[in-house]
Amino acid sequence: MNNYQKSITVNKSADEVYAAITRHIADWWSDDLNGTAARTGDQYDIAFGKTKKTFSIIEAVPNNRVVWRCDKAHIDMAALTNKAEWVGTKLIWTISVDNQGATLIFLHEGLNPGFECYNVCEAGWDYFIDSLHAFLTTGSGTPYRKQQVVSN
Repeated sequence: MNNYQKSITVNKSADEVYAAITRHIADWWSDDLNGTAARTGDQYDIAFGKTKKTFSIIEAVPNNRVVWRCDKAHIDMAALTNKAEWVGTKLIWTISVDNQGATLIFLHEGLNPGFECYNVCEAGWDYFIDSLHAFLTTGSGTPYRKQQVVSN
């Protein structure tokens, strides 16, 4: 089955693209993030409301490649029978540079049409990869924003 994959090309250096996927995740994916994703062995938790995931960084080659493994997942969708179906999948980011700029290829290894959440997750990734592209090109992405508690 085909795993989810998408690529973007930006007029940025490999270093800037690498920084976006290792140190600026909250600027394009979700600001409800705890932990770090800059080096092999790092781990972080990320949430989108009641949907929560934990990732380990299993490979981090500066300006070239980053691999996140999903260790824990709870996808808050009533229709899903397996709310943890992301567990064990890998998010693989590969950077290459040519005269057009830096190309980032994103592969979510394991996320394929056989997954119950595929249609929703595909649409989500399309949105957030566009957010990453916007962050890289304009400095401002459209990440999920954690609800702020207002106190009186």
